[in-house]
Amino acid sequence: MFAPTSAIFTLLLFAATLPNGLRLVELPPEGDSVEIVAGYTSGGLTGFASTAAAKSLLVDAYAAGANIDFINELDRTAFRIRVPKWALAMITDRLPALFTEVPTGDVEAAPSSPDFRAKVEDEIRNALLGPAGPAIGYATDDAFILTSALPPDSLREALAAIPKRASTKAQEWVSRLPAERTLRFKSDLAAGAVIFGSPTPGVYYKQWYLVLLLDRLIHRIVPLPLNTTLPLTLHPYYYRLELAVPAGQFPEPLEETLLQEMQRLQFTTANAHDLVVARDEALAYLDSKPVREWFASYDMLSRREEGMQWIQSMTADDMRVAARDLLIMNRVIASWAPKPRQTSVAAEPLSPIGPVGEAQARQRAASRTDRPGRPQSAPTAGRDEGALPETPLTRFPSHTHAAVSNPLPERLSSGVSLATSAINAVFISGGTMTRFDREVTPDDLKSFQQYRADRILVLSPASSLERARQLWSAFKGNPNGETGVPKGKVSTGDLSALFVLKTILDLKLIESGWWRESSLRIDGSEGSALQIRAPDEKRTQILDWIKSIANAAPPDPYFAWIREVAIHRFDSIRSDLQALIWERDAQGTIQELETISAKHVQDIARIYF
Repeated sequence: MFAPTSAIFTLLLFAATLPNGLRLVELPPEGDSVEIVAGYTSGGLTGFASTAAAKSLLVDAYAAGANIDFINELDRTAFRIRVPKWALAMITDRLPALFTEVPTGDVEAAPSSPDFRAKVEDEIRNALLGPAGPAIGYATDDAFILTSALPPDSLREALAAIPKRASTKAQEWVSRLPAERTLRFKSDLAAGAVIFGSPTPGVYYKQWYLVLLLDRLIHRIVPLPLNTTLPLTLHPYYYRLELAVPAGQFPEPLEETLLQEMQRLQFTTANAHDLVVARDEALAYLDSKPVREWFASYDMLSRREEGMQWIQSMTADDMRVAARDLLIMNRVIASWAPKPRQTSVAAEPLSPIGPVGEAQARQRAASRTDRPGRPQSAPTAGRDEGALPETPLTRFPSHTHAAVSNPLPERLSSGVSLATSAINAVFISGGTMTRFDREVTPDDLKSFQQYRADRILVLSPASSLERARQLWSAFKGNPNGETGVPKGKVSTGDLSALFVLKTILDLKLIESGWWRESSLRIDGSEGSALQIRAPDEKRTQILDWIKSIANAAPPDPYFAWIREVAIHRFDSIRSDLQALIWERDAQGTIQELETISAKHVQDIARIYF
């Protein structure tokens, strides 16, 4: 049933391998934007995102209003960028440098110690596969670019001119003797777990597709709340099942139950209906966009087609054999118990501390920090003081901005407010913003019936506004529900300027290489404020950047460019701004970004931080 879709995808796809080994693949076009995936078919390349070429690419993509994802998978390290068509040349011009520049090492900050779960995974992987070797490197044979637009000839020529690079070190795989290994760990986690792991080959082999179908069957017939993982990989890895151990229980009984269910799979034939549904789910997974993209990265779409044919021919007996193989292979059972609850005892003096003791306590508190959020010992030498460039970073190609209309929310007969926006979402005043990747259904309304109708703002694209109006006009809320209390301290008239300030800071995070571990958000669920999520030292630096802007407004040419960037990214924040403004003023509207001045942004930095 999936063959026609796959065939269409194959017909629309054009792949070319350049003389240096780099793969350039054209994907089917999608809508008004272009998707580009660029990187290496090798995992663990931590320095890839921190090169100067990568930062330049990300700055341009962000400035054009692109959606940016960093792919850090077992066998792939890459960027996924969805950019407007008018900005395509900005991105493609940066791609050759991305593959020309090779990191000399891990240019990022030293990673923090891995958490308990990461250490457990290392132990399981070592027991099944042996110690993991270093990353293969930045070989041009591993480089790939997927694009949903026809690659220009200039891009092909520039990519072909990149010198061929071989792998720095071949990956080694250790052959392990079949054995059953049991690992017991001690943990401070509130919940325990039982993990079953069994080695699997890569996607070249039929066994991988057998395990994929078995996995879908397990979720249908095994009466346990299992989380399973079968990664897409060319190399041997392992299939993983995890069963949570609730607080107050021991892992051993659940471990025995899990093994009994796995053993039952090899002796019990699945019924025809369960097998058909599991097969459909496995085929749908292989035909999904992310999986097709993964196979295209390796120029292996024909192998995916063959795997789908294998799955269509698999029988219930094949599932019993696959379950048997998981049990007799070099399997591992790992487990840990939940942390026992501990009773704490607090003590306090029976007499007042006294003037002397209070003075000493204040002195100790003052010595720990010189201002909120900034430890006194935090280093300041050599830190970027937040100076902004005098000129724009990149000139934009000629383009026009889509007209944005922000009409006042409509009050429905039910008491619910309705407004046109870029997404489907429901906002509860003083509460949360719930986003939907589809139109809201009558079943979705049930979760909002606990709230007063006048606390609810419904956001909907213009194309589905009438259906939303009909649906929510009949809504029955709780007239005795609590009244929402707005969160945050930024006034409605300052929210647009706060977004422009966030745009400046986002670009500085990208230029600093901190964008993966630090983020800035204006979130309707969190209230009218700038949410800074970053390690303490980086949070301190972000606050210093804000202080620098408060002391000196951005130069006019740079600010005009920043304002243009904010306009490109407006759709990403529109719904949150609408919700936060409506929450305080039902008749309020979003200030047009073109009217925001550098002085206004400077005032925001000075007043609220």
